[in-house]
Amino acid sequence: MPRRASLPEGKSLFFRQPASTPETESAMGEHADGTTSSVPLERGPTRQSAIFLEERHIDWLEDKCREARRRGGRAIRKAVIIRALLDVAMESPVDLTALRREEDLIDRIRKGLRGG
Repeated sequence: MPRRASLPEGKSLFFRQPASTPETESAMGEHADGTTSSVPLERGPTRQSAIFLEERHIDWLEDKCREARRRGGRAIRKAVIIRALLDVAMESPVDLTALRREEDLIDRIRKGLRGG
């Protein structure tokens, strides 16, 4: 089994994002249709977490990042897209109580995001 690299004193595996980055503007998010989001783009402290995604999920995220840069748009990271998706889900009435199968999860989330 390979050994892990040792960390210098005072360093950790988890990094905090500085409060003043281009992604942490205090303005409200604006959608393509001209409406604005009720979620401010200003973010609190962040933590790193490892999650495993299927290749199709990574491909979709990378396509969306490329789409954002197309025709003079600003580059965004996959993590920003994931956080935005989670923010929308957190605003929705997603009910996961008494969930019995993983297959039911998509239906529950879909219903919650549609508001019914």
